[in-house]
Amino acid sequence: MRYRKIALTAAAAGLMAVGFAAPSQAALTTFCDGVAADVTVPGDLVVAAGKSCELTNVVVNGNVTVRADANLLLDGATVNGNVRVLSNGFADVVGTSVTGTTTLSAAYGTYAEDSTLGNNVTATDSGFFYSVGTDHARSVTSTNGETFIESGWVTRNLATTGDTLTDVYDTVIEGTYSVTGAEQGGVLCLSEIDGDASFSGNGEILQIGASAPLTGCGYNAFGGNLSITDNSADVYVSDNVIRGDFNVSGNTGTVVAENNRVRGEDNSGAAASAAARSRSAVPSDVAADRKAEAKADAEARSEVASDAAEAAGPAFS
Repeated sequence: MRYRKIALTAAAAGLMAVGFAAPSQAALTTFCDGVAADVTVPGDLVVAAGKSCELTNVVVNGNVTVRADANLLLDGATVNGNVRVLSNGFADVVGTSVTGTTTLSAAYGTYAEDSTLGNNVTATDSGFFYSVGTDHARSVTSTNGETFIESGWVTRNLATTGDTLTDVYDTVIEGTYSVTGAEQGGVLCLSEIDGDASFSGNGEILQIGASAPLTGCGYNAFGGNLSITDNSADVYVSDNVIRGDFNVSGNTGTVVAENNRVRGEDNSGAAASAAARSRSAVPSDVAADRKAEAKADAEARSEVASDAAEAAGPAFS
């Protein structure tokens, strides 16, 4: 296995690692620009602005920072600390464990697959957070981004505000679920929400369960209340199990609410009656297309990052 350019430097001002001390007692920060495998980083890891770092089977005993316009690809890695992705930075995390928080701040985005994120995930003003087959040990929160979670598990809450969209498939949320002000709305399919769920102020389309307009969707199980209020989106909510109350009110688009099993109070009847008089045509591939676009964006950035890391040149011959 060839190693690429990995620079271990004594920490400069503002870049002090706390987890490792050399004999001189100077802490170390590792700057990564290139490719490496099967190594242990003793302290913090930094991908400098505009650089690309690809690590396989690597242990980082510290925090990870992906600076502006930088890229980090982790495969089979362990991060014993936090991960921060900064302005237009990108992280691709596959088969990896992160014990600390994952934070996106105006990032291009983060893609996580078959990984464990051991603390809160917080994305602010970032392109996307796309998660597949990943366990989230605490909450996932997004503001002004895009959120996709598929075949995952969230131990606490999922909350998005001002996202372009929030789409969740085949996922368990042990806490509450909240989607507010999503420009393109959201899709929730084949999932379990143990706490209360709310959708408010969203546009374009909301599909919660239901077999149409998006095909391949299916019923959800809600352990608490389900509230769908004050949306301009066309709303399709069908074939769900709702153990709490079901509230549908104040929506201005088409509303289809039918065949839901509600154990609490159900006030969706008036909305369903109005929907029977006016159903708008929504393309069945809208949600599928935007999901494919987000994944394609992540794959394209990952490919560019991998090429850049490879081109950085070998660190050792």
